[in-house]
Amino acid sequence: MVVVGLLADCLAHTTGSEALRVRTEAMVVDRQKPGRTHFGALTLLSSLVLRADDTRFGGLSGVALDASGRTLYAVSDRGYGLSARLIHDTTGRLTGIDHWTIVPLKTPGGQPVKQHMIDAEAVAQEPDGSWLVAFEQQHRIWRYPASSQAFEALPEPLEVPGELSRAPNNGGLEAMGRLPDGRLLVLTEQFYNADGSLKGWLLAEGQAVDVSYLASDGFVPTDLATLSQGDVLVLERRFRPTSGVAVRLRHILGHQFRPQARLHGRELVSLNKPLVIDNFEGLAVRESPQGEILLYWISDDNFKFFQQTLLLQFRFHLPDRG
Repeated sequence: MVVVGLLADCLAHTTGSEALRVRTEAMVVDRQKPGRTHFGALTLLSSLVLRADDTRFGGLSGVALDASGRTLYAVSDRGYGLSARLIHDTTGRLTGIDHWTIVPLKTPGGQPVKQHMIDAEAVAQEPDGSWLVAFEQQHRIWRYPASSQAFEALPEPLEVPGELSRAPNNGGLEAMGRLPDGRLLVLTEQFYNADGSLKGWLLAEGQAVDVSYLASDGFVPTDLATLSQGDVLVLERRFRPTSGVAVRLRHILGHQFRPQARLHGRELVSLNKPLVIDNFEGLAVRESPQGEILLYWISDDNFKFFQQTLLLQFRFHLPDRG
């Protein structure tokens, strides 16, 4: 079966960050074919709905895994950092989530972010254990140093391109990831070039090099994940009043990441209604030595009663370049 059985309520027991109770239960992505596992180039392993009575839970827009793949980290539209333990079976399938924690993201001055500073959209862990968090509204990237509990240290601003200040309030930095060579790739959601492509940059040693992302068919990037051999996966979303939300995953080959590049990728999967999907904004990956990649998608419910926080897990194998 694709879905897992009903999972018990989860309560974290940690020091520092506050415990958060989250209910996790199975859901079916394709109600017309409940046993379906193949979606484009991906194989569905697990599909879950996450619910909590705590009003701070929701709006999850960026997600990452630690190096072991056993801990999930997320940031939210309301300025919180969250973590949880992932439970997998011997085949790698996600079977449970527990030990949830939540902590307000802080400013460099030590105060919780508030008002136009709360909108965290992307997160990435650095090799030294620190965390990069990208924000919209007041467009910026902050580095949270490694600490005993994620996101509890005071952040340090990262230098970003000056033109980012001209990005739309809700269309700035949306996707971010560190390439194997150390450069940081960042893509915007609705900050367009004259030719209709989206602005992006490769950041390294205080320098910003322009790249552009070739969006199409109304889709825009919502998150990305970098792979160890240099390729990048980009999660995209589209919303149309007539057809609702759609989500797409694209695969960009590593040789494209050079100055002034016009980034484009091969479509791996596209999901539309009537499939049970939502506003997917978070993408994380876990790789195996055999080339298998486990993908984790999480949706931003916008704190709306008619939306949900969904977590999907897929399996994907890189194509042979042979």
